[in-house]
Amino acid sequence: GHWDITAVYEGGELELELGTHVPDGNGGEIHVHYGLSSRTLQFGFGNANGSAPAPQTNLAIGTNNYSVWLSAHSENDADLMNQPFLGFSGKELGTGWTGNVTFTLKNLLYTGTGTGNLFFFEDEDVFWNSTSLVGGSYGQFSVLAGQHGHGEFAFSAEGLYTLTLEVSGTFNDGTSTSTLTSSPTTLNINVVPEPSSGVLLLAGMAALAVVRRRRL
Repeated sequence: GHWDITAVYEGGELELELGTHVPDGNGGEIHVHYGLSSRTLQFGFGNANGSAPAPQTNLAIGTNNYSVWLSAHSENDADLMNQPFLGFSGKELGTGWTGNVTFTLKNLLYTGTGTGNLFFFEDEDVFWNSTSLVGGSYGQFSVLAGQHGHGEFAFSAEGLYTLTLEVSGTFNDGTSTSTLTSSPTTLNINVVPEPSSGVLLLAGMAALAVVRRRRL
């Protein structure tokens, strides 16, 4: 299904949450939000019918080639593979926000038996590249305030990827304009070489989902 790493503004603080969209039965949607670090997303890369693990494919990033599993290119494909169609959203910020909302990959911790690299890209544009640290980050992806966007993720090995993320944006409170940046927040992604048994795994029982009822 459709999941977004979502920028929210609450209590004067810019924060990151994990959001999904559930039909409300009346032609609209209910937005359900979770604490980012309290959940683990699972990407399964097997054949849609579960008959065999999907093969890795070759991905060219700059002058290097990597053998990777690619995430689904569309929400329909993600549903077939039972993996999240993961994007980035600035739609929950409300008024006062202008320009781009930027999601930065600050750090990546890999726990597994291989060499775990992560990439996020769209066509020829590579936004995140965990093999290249530039200016204190592994890359940035931006969407306009009030919008959301998608690309493709690539993972070079099975295992647990712990992403440290920040989001920043430009806010006008009616008297002045400033750039706000969130505190670093972690997101866990579990990569398995077969169809996923569930796209969302509970990593802790303390955090509860926050439901925002908004008609789109």
